[in-house]
Amino acid sequence: MKSGRPGSSDSKFPSVLGSDGAIDLTGGLVDQGVEEPPTSRPSGDAWVVDRDRRSLIPTASEAERTSRQRLEDSTSAEIHRAIADHFALGDYAAALNAAELQLGLDPEDEGARRYAANSRARLETRYTTRIGSLEYVYNLGVPSAKVRWLGLDPQASFLLSLVDGQTTVAEVLDLCKMGRLEALRVFTELLEAKAIVRVA
Repeated sequence: MKSGRPGSSDSKFPSVLGSDGAIDLTGGLVDQGVEEPPTSRPSGDAWVVDRDRRSLIPTASEAERTSRQRLEDSTSAEIHRAIADHFALGDYAAALNAAELQLGLDPEDEGARRYAANSRARLETRYTTRIGSLEYVYNLGVPSAKVRWLGLDPQASFLLSLVDGQTTVAEVLDLCKMGRLEALRVFTELLEAKAIVRVA
């Protein structure tokens, strides 16, 4: 009767016992010259591994590039609509902000450039009209001790410090070292907050 145990001589499995009676876990494969199959472990060279990884990254197809371009065009069209809408409603500050955003994306956009220039001109006219004249002279409308309670930023505080009852608005704008439109906006806000009053 044949034995089904792996160690029997009639078994199809290799014996784990060597000829000298010692346990042989290789089943005699070493003696038969059987080579170990190559492993699929990645190379230890980090550059090689990264190169292989990069070679598997798919490149952008023409369809993907076209889709991305359409998305950019769609975004640009939306910004242009927003610029036109703000300008039509007389919200020139918002129109200017949107136009400058578009110019940041596309400096060659002539439409956005025209809207930006027209918005600046309209805002400057609006601020100058509220002030009255750039030749007017203003003075503080609140005690000096209460100026800090106005919550002004450093630029506005510096502009306010130039309002002394002798210097014209035009001179204040030149001395404050701010952009003209920004200086006009701050001056107008100080006037509307009654932080300054006209004296001449």
